[in-house]
Amino acid sequence: MNLPEWLNEWHDLQRLNLDGNPLNPELAAAYKEGLDAVKRYLRAKAAAQVVLNEVKLILIGEGEVGKSCLLGALRGDQWEEGKPTTHGIEIKPVKVTDPATGTEITLNGWDFGGQRVYRPTHQLFFTAPAVYLVVWKPREGPQQGFVKEWIKLVKHREPEAKILVVATHGGPKERQPDIDRQEIWDLFGRETVVDFITIDSKPNEQGERPTIEKLKTVIVQVAASLPEMGRTFPKHWQEAREALRNSNEAWLPLDRVFAICKEHKVDEEDARLLLLICRRVGDLIHYEHDPALRDIVILKPDWLATAISFVLDDEHTRNVGHGLVSFERLGLLWNDPDRPEENRYPERLHPIFLRLMERFDLSYRIAEQGRNDADGTSLIAQLVPDVRPEKALMHVWPASPFSGDEQQVQICRIVETKKNQSVTAEGIFYRLIVRLHKYSLGRANHHESVHWQRGLVLEDDTGARAFLEHIDNDVRITVRSPFAARFLSVLTYEVKWLVENPEQGWKGMRCDVMVPCLMKANSGTPCIGLFEVGNLLENKKRKRFEVPCTVCNEWQPVVQLLGNAPAAQPNPLEELLAHSAEAMRMLREVREQLGEQHAQVIGRFDHLDASGKELVSKVEGAYDSLIHTLLDEAKEGPRLFSFQPVDPGFFERPRWISQKFRLTLWCEHSRQPLPELNGKKSKAGVYELTLPREWFEKAAPFLKVLTGTLSLVLPVAASATKFIMDDTAYKGLEKELDLGQKSLESVLKGGEQSGAWLGRSDAPELERGEAIRAQGAVLRQLHAWLKEKDPSFGGLIRVQNKRQEFLWVHPQFEGEY
Repeated sequence: MNLPEWLNEWHDLQRLNLDGNPLNPELAAAYKEGLDAVKRYLRAKAAAQVVLNEVKLILIGEGEVGKSCLLGALRGDQWEEGKPTTHGIEIKPVKVTDPATGTEITLNGWDFGGQRVYRPTHQLFFTAPAVYLVVWKPREGPQQGFVKEWIKLVKHREPEAKILVVATHGGPKERQPDIDRQEIWDLFGRETVVDFITIDSKPNEQGERPTIEKLKTVIVQVAASLPEMGRTFPKHWQEAREALRNSNEAWLPLDRVFAICKEHKVDEEDARLLLLICRRVGDLIHYEHDPALRDIVILKPDWLATAISFVLDDEHTRNVGHGLVSFERLGLLWNDPDRPEENRYPERLHPIFLRLMERFDLSYRIAEQGRNDADGTSLIAQLVPDVRPEKALMHVWPASPFSGDEQQVQICRIVETKKNQSVTAEGIFYRLIVRLHKYSLGRANHHESVHWQRGLVLEDDTGARAFLEHIDNDVRITVRSPFAARFLSVLTYEVKWLVENPEQGWKGMRCDVMVPCLMKANSGTPCIGLFEVGNLLENKKRKRFEVPCTVCNEWQPVVQLLGNAPAAQPNPLEELLAHSAEAMRMLREVREQLGEQHAQVIGRFDHLDASGKELVSKVEGAYDSLIHTLLDEAKEGPRLFSFQPVDPGFFERPRWISQKFRLTLWCEHSRQPLPELNGKKSKAGVYELTLPREWFEKAAPFLKVLTGTLSLVLPVAASATKFIMDDTAYKGLEKELDLGQKSLESVLKGGEQSGAWLGRSDAPELERGEAIRAQGAVLRQLHAWLKEKDPSFGGLIRVQNKRQEFLWVHPQFEGEY
């Protein structure tokens, strides 16, 4: 789908909703960035265009099945006996001609190393459109070649992919190898697995490769059928793209890339969109929102993949370090004097590689006492031990919860949506080990960590413990805490987002949240039956209070089953706001306790009593609920702010038409107002706006919930960071938030409750907050007014977290993202 170019002439256009439409990749990339990026895209489309006849050709399969020889044969390279094993990826172009049209097509051939340890990394480079060759060796059989597994790997990354199954070493008679074609077509469909081809990459005595020519013909037919073939692209953008692709450099500083683009009449703003598009189609790697990486552009992904492969192949890190590798050893792996010069990487690049591995969720830097960053160590998740550490696990996860703790269990079942069958998400648990390391037991000292390839134990700042284990295709999460729902919800959300976000490596999958059966067998072993939370909520809605277990056949109480499901619990924000006076009294006590402990442990709440931990967990859950409700609005501007009327006589004028308000922006990381972070004399992020009553009344539901949430968050945020807020500042903020609430009450009709705008408390999590979400228009209007005053939003910086959600943070916290 494209947009009409005249749309860019609508200068007053402030909102464009394209959700659910089949956008082309370039437009989808621009839409994700926001309205300004879409307008830049439309301007570029209005310029002169060229036709692109290019497609990616991806060769995958087990190691030593002949992928590199096959790519060489397709290119017409001279035959080479004993070709070395591919490390990571090799990228080489193949030129072919479509016999039907005479059009020359460029196949960008990507040869992927087949070792199993590479698979989670390879998925990062799978893209559509592409022609995939799943290569296997008949003499070893399709099972040994894991043909179906490789097809699944592609299918779950790119559901619309076109795949050719290619048997190598076919010999002169081209004997049909022993593979059940009908089974594969039944499993994946003929629209996915287009054909089965048998080839021999080695030339015959006449120097010919007849089977290769046949394969070329089939590849051309598939390539020509792809919807992306023959797409148009702005001519001057294409010239800039070619200049980057023809560069001999493996990477360039961002300012040098901008300079090259400028030489081809592509200004900086358009160049940013061009880079985004090129990254999505697989030309290069650039992370605009990563402070450590945004100033470099990786022009040769194969160069990067090879560097990463040297770490994944290191037997010392696997067998001796159990996944731990020192920065010193990484330097040796990347600049080994025994390797050819083209496979050596200078020291100045090593920090970049390290950050990229962290960005790919392959590793994280561990905490070690008494060592500085320069002498650090990283954990490579794919190389951790594969055996459960029973002794350590018994110490950190006893058989029963401690007194005062409740235990809740949820299971994230990974399902292929089309067939409604449980499936494997390749590499998901390695990524969870990295993504969740901020909750690791060893975040202060790695030696206290407990993890292995299929399990790990975590702890949040309130002392809530979680045990995650990968069982079959499921991720089972158990949490113990005085208020387990918040941490369980956070971890479940992380798994669900990782599985269901198509850019993370798996498409056509969903994560069904399940809870376990309540029954036990005569032996005392829990029943293995599971109930899908969404179905339980639907049964509750229809007043069906019992459901049968499909395993033990015992009828189970729906309400009791839902006790394990945070999505079925009352919204903590609604609960706290409904009893705000009592909550604030308790939070003041929590703040006093936090203040006493501040010098010892910053940002940790595990020294609080059970009621304190429960309250802090609920406050954190309330804040999460508000932020997740307004994810879309964060594209264009910040979501946290406090306000108060400027006129001292405001409350004496109940029929006002417009009034001046002082509005203060808050950092969404520290949950503190900008004057507290910048210094009280700074006016950055503080504005006086004249607001019309009509807007104020429309915005009141959202503003009431926002102000109430900030009032709850303030006592915790003001005491749990490295910035100790003095009592004068704290009381000043309390007063400002109170004045904001009173100004809202002056325009709201009596009897209205904040909870009314939070949705039904028994609704699934995704249904909650719909009324607040509908208030997005008033927030976008406020963003427009603020941009007129200060386009920089007081110096707040837009960043993205691991889930690619936008946040607006103070510059000092940018490095956290």
